[in-house]
Amino acid sequence: MLTYSPDAERINPPASAEKPWLLILLCLIWLLPGLVGHDPWKPRELETAAVIGRFLAGQHWAIPWFADAAYLDNTPLYYWVATLFAWPLSKLGMSVHDAARITTGLWCALAFWGIGLAGRELYGRRNGRVTVMAMVGCIGLIIWGHHLATPILLLTGFCWQAYALALARRRPLLAGWVLAGAWLVLFLGTSLSEFALGVLTALLLAMFKPWRRGAYLATVLTALVIVLPVGGMWLADFAHTSPTLFALWLHQDAFGPFGGWGHVQFFRSPTYFFSAVPWFAWPALPLALWGGWVMRRDLRSAAFVMPALMIALNTLFLICASDNEEAHLLLMLPALALLSTAGVDSLRHGAAAALNWFGVLTLGLLTGALWLGWLVLHLGLPGSWSTELQMASPAYTANLHIPGFAFAGIVSAIWIWVLSRKRPLGRRALTNWVCGVTLLWGVLIGLWQPWLDASKSYRSVSLSLAHALQGRNGCLGGDRVSDKMAASLDYFAGIPLQRSNATACPWLLTQEQVPAGSVTIWQGSRPGERRELFSLYANPAVATR
Repeated sequence: MLTYSPDAERINPPASAEKPWLLILLCLIWLLPGLVGHDPWKPRELETAAVIGRFLAGQHWAIPWFADAAYLDNTPLYYWVATLFAWPLSKLGMSVHDAARITTGLWCALAFWGIGLAGRELYGRRNGRVTVMAMVGCIGLIIWGHHLATPILLLTGFCWQAYALALARRRPLLAGWVLAGAWLVLFLGTSLSEFALGVLTALLLAMFKPWRRGAYLATVLTALVIVLPVGGMWLADFAHTSPTLFALWLHQDAFGPFGGWGHVQFFRSPTYFFSAVPWFAWPALPLALWGGWVMRRDLRSAAFVMPALMIALNTLFLICASDNEEAHLLLMLPALALLSTAGVDSLRHGAAAALNWFGVLTLGLLTGALWLGWLVLHLGLPGSWSTELQMASPAYTANLHIPGFAFAGIVSAIWIWVLSRKRPLGRRALTNWVCGVTLLWGVLIGLWQPWLDASKSYRSVSLSLAHALQGRNGCLGGDRVSDKMAASLDYFAGIPLQRSNATACPWLLTQEQVPAGSVTIWQGSRPGERRELFSLYANPAVATR
């Protein structure tokens, strides 16, 4: 059938051989690789690790900080939770960044749970798992679902908001509490603009029949009554602790991708959204378009209205934003995953086969390339290829890492078994795609994580600079050094780079050409890095005093 049955008429799909525990296992295999075992990488991981390190050292809870300045790009919920995990686990010998990165996996697992509940609430039993699969399979989630950074809270907050809004039709008071939790994640973990987007979505939903009743008003009011006082506690303490920083945050960063009260910005790159979403949200985007077509005869149903409204508002939000950072596209995934649920089981044979074979060929070839490259690197054959790979990460020593190799082999074998199933139609085609994505990520991390870490880590260059500064008194200045390097020095070496008044320091660090007449004391870069070269030299203005 190509039509969609509304809630009152819908019959749950017949029981299948699918087991919920297999979905949980697949999500775990997708989640766990990459959470531990490597230093902070860019983007954002270094800054996040430095902030968490400062919180562990006693920095005031209301103000994220590293080096010599507050880090106000996002509100601090992610840092708080990561610090709570890092404190006991670091005592047991785990590195702070690995312990903190585990919280990303937990936030991502919460997002899967929330969107699965939303899918079941809107589309019926045994459909929530389809919603989860549609979101897990999205290409753009792979990196941000394993990254030590705050954007994962966007996904978690909007997934649970989707569940709360769907639940409000049936249990409005409980939905109010769930909605309050989702809004607290957005208020305390993202920015005021994402929180306002969530509130606006809930308010506009009241215009549509499934939510146009007094009980839904109770849901929204319950959430606001909880969120505003709790969120206000952080705002009040922030303002009391540092009125100057609070005013700066309001002026420049309170609205996240839109700036602040005194510096509101719009439309930096409206076309970026349309160029990035197709790959970032694949395959949820085409499946959502098909789901909308399937429900074209019942456009007033809750299962269409809610995800369609979310997609429309989130699209407008991202087009208008002044910051075209890729992580903001996480906003789109919950609604697209929901709408795609309506169309997965009705995919025509040709479309399902196309999705299946595209996944097999693309993901299979990429995985094969990873295996081939790993063999070339470790066997040294052919020599020219092996040399090129070694030059790309010169600090890497070719050794057989048994756990990673075994994991990559196991997930490869499982994928081959998955492909042996016949008639990969509908949800089986989607499952095959998700298994392929999981395979690619598992093999990449299992085989290549040590090689990647050797070239992407800032640890060696930071410790080398710290060694060069031994015996040299005074502060280190650097007003033209990236946040990544400043955070790395703060986290790995405990050196707070002075950027606001750098010329007052006797030692200066730069990424540019050393001024004429200055003597270079030290130079360094990450292994294999050709663009970032850091130089340390004495400040003649201070040295002559």
